[in-house]
Amino acid sequence: MFSLTSRLRFGIRYAIVPSRRNASNHSKNKLRGPLAQDVSYFRSVLARPGHSVLDGTATQDVKDEIDNRYNADWTKNYQGSSDLVLRPQSTSEVSSILKYCNENYIGITPQGGNTGLCGGATPISNEVILSMEYMNRIYKLDEYSGVLTCDAGCILQSLHDYAEEKGYLFPLDIGSKGTCQIGGNVSTNAGGHHFFRFGGLHGTVVGMEVVLADGRVLRMNVDVSDDDNNDDCTHRFQQSSASLRKDNTGYDLKQLFIGGEGTLGIVTKVAVACPALPTSKNVALLVCNSY
Repeated sequence: MFSLTSRLRFGIRYAIVPSRRNASNHSKNKLRGPLAQDVSYFRSVLARPGHSVLDGTATQDVKDEIDNRYNADWTKNYQGSSDLVLRPQSTSEVSSILKYCNENYIGITPQGGNTGLCGGATPISNEVILSMEYMNRIYKLDEYSGVLTCDAGCILQSLHDYAEEKGYLFPLDIGSKGTCQIGGNVSTNAGGHHFFRFGGLHGTVVGMEVVLADGRVLRMNVDVSDDDNNDDCTHRFQQSSASLRKDNTGYDLKQLFIGGEGTLGIVTKVAVACPALPTSKNVALLVCNSY
């Protein structure tokens, strides 16, 4: 038995805390960085290890890429020291990574577009950086319900373009939409200038797929999967089999992960309700005499 906790200091951490019954057996276990044998395991479970594994201990060029792209945030004010970046392409790969790290007490920093300004996705030390950038598939936009379903690594601008082609408006719009990812937007409960018109993500997100820290997959009102024929995700819990605008069958568990910043699990898929594309826009200019 275990429970999940996190340690937050300019970043998100995963740690499995043994129950009181087993605490004496695991009291000396602490989070650690990845070793050579861990990197070998990760290469074995990722479909394209040559592209999905960046090992900074291999060459200086790879280390420089990790430092420039993943170990620092947008402001460059916070600097991590991770040597390993994993870029999974499917939910089963994320599940295998988290399950292994949970069992071996390896620290993880989940990372989306890395557009934050406060170091929230920057590793503190030599944790594994889990980047979602290769999980970027848009599955569909239901023409009747307006629900768009996609991977967590989809760039926000891509979702805007896709929805507009279908006659819909994606209800989240922020300044970093050209590089930020929808999974990070959901995990930080991003707002944007559509907020007052269409509401926040707690209202527009109707479904979600999440991988918990021990590798279990939780599917909540999501009707697509990239692992339907894969036996790796054996511990999969599904709340509903369709992306419905209204689903009152039990607890609305997805709300726990919106704004959770990865402390309860990593978002892998999202279903968002999109309104019809407005036929016109009105612009108002307000001039104030003082602050």
